[in-house]
Amino acid sequence: MTSTNLKKAGVFGIVVLLAVAATTVFVFRHKIANQIAQAGGRRAVANHTAVPLDLSNRSATAFNQSPVWEDTPIGFQVFHHVPLQIDGYMLLWGEGNAKSGAVFPEEVLGIPVNQKFETLYVYHCTFYGSPNGTPVYDLVFRYDDDYSVTNTILYGVDTIDFNSPGGKKMVGPSGANSKVAWVGGSFTADGKRPLLFCLTAIENPKPFLTVKSIDLFSCKNRSAGVVLALTAGRSGLMK
Repeated sequence: MTSTNLKKAGVFGIVVLLAVAATTVFVFRHKIANQIAQAGGRRAVANHTAVPLDLSNRSATAFNQSPVWEDTPIGFQVFHHVPLQIDGYMLLWGEGNAKSGAVFPEEVLGIPVNQKFETLYVYHCTFYGSPNGTPVYDLVFRYDDDYSVTNTILYGVDTIDFNSPGGKKMVGPSGANSKVAWVGGSFTADGKRPLLFCLTAIENPKPFLTVKSIDLFSCKNRSAGVVLALTAGRSGLMK
């Protein structure tokens, strides 16, 4: 091997080593950051500043029913400092799915809460898109004095299609109280259509009253509401 070839081989080796080192540092930092977030989330739960609601008895659809969901986060997760318990997903009727033969329930009633809280954090998305501002589903607080408050979730403002074009560069919902919570996996086998889920903070206008339960109602437009987790807690947790 000539001296020039030896130098080229040496430079290439150094580049490879630097790339491996950079990747290792990135993965390590990401792992540490995730561990810190998880610890913070568990402290919030232990201190009762955030309470992930138990949706296990709400006929939630299991993730293993579709390979599309196999890379999505499940179990205890923390996004934007909000702890969530993700065990499945609740589906609401949408015209797009209904036309393709997937007819989801028009309502999900009686999700138990039985506590006072300042803000409800909703981890969700939609199947199919709609014009911005289109109502997707109503989320209703039912209080222990028979009072109720309806919160209408809007497409493009609070949540968007989980298969939105643009992948990791996708612009999230425009609402001040909503953020993209997680991007990853893929809707297609080539890995070029990442999935996307949103987190929305809904203020409780009656934090001094106990919320007995939550109801969900489809607004019967094109997009189907998909709710993966609900957490009741203090205001300002999502950062």
